[in-house]
Amino acid sequence: MTGTQVPIAQGDITVRELSFTYGGSDVPALAGVTLQIPIATTAAIVGSSGSGKTTFADVLLGLIKPDEGKVYIGSEPLDATRLSSWRSQIGYVAQDTYLFNDSVRANLAWAQPDATESAMRESLQHAAAGDFVDRLPNGIDTVIGERGVRLSGGEKQRLSLARALLRRPRLVILDEATSALDSENEESIYKAIDGLHGETTILIITHRLATVRAADLIHVMDRGRVVASGTWDALMTTSVRFRELAAAQGIGLPLAASTTIMSPS
Repeated sequence: MTGTQVPIAQGDITVRELSFTYGGSDVPALAGVTLQIPIATTAAIVGSSGSGKTTFADVLLGLIKPDEGKVYIGSEPLDATRLSSWRSQIGYVAQDTYLFNDSVRANLAWAQPDATESAMRESLQHAAAGDFVDRLPNGIDTVIGERGVRLSGGEKQRLSLARALLRRPRLVILDEATSALDSENEESIYKAIDGLHGETTILIITHRLATVRAADLIHVMDRGRVVASGTWDALMTTSVRFRELAAAQGIGLPLAASTTIMSPS
């Protein structure tokens, strides 16, 4: 990446005719993907393993350059001159969280070295992590061990979310971030995310449909393509593929919409 960096504009995320094939493969990981993620909404990308969800996230993060198609932020294309600015405004939380053998404070500062303690504590509260951090032997200065070994799985994910939020991102991506958690910890994460609704654009990438019941917009991927888009209830009515995924997970006819992202099926 070279040249002058240009600030990225506010606006919806629009993807047009995005295609990508990994080297050595004859099968495209993405094939003509077109979709929109409205600003300050909660959107979801769902589908079975191998449907193209994580490849899509990698393109959105600028880690992969598509073979064809473009990503637009507002009306501006996400090109090399805007990539650095765009990445600095994304908070990314994956299933496998890397934490350093250092204090909670140092792990947070890795994302935002000049962050004040007030900003750190605010991000911990937004991530539903403030209470458990306060209970640690030395609070925010507790050393958590290599890869956070002294924390539970749910605590590690909430700390990872707090680290992502410390950057005050415009976009938060949760890429299968709760798939290894039990239902109680998963619910804590999604209640925290629900508190950001209307303020931050949130993209949930998951194969577990129950976690996205109240998303504003759900995009269903299958074999590298978006095969349906809509709300939960609309998809349950109109999309055969969505109903197949739901049935495979023991989810039947749509229930009343939940007031939070998490809603036990």
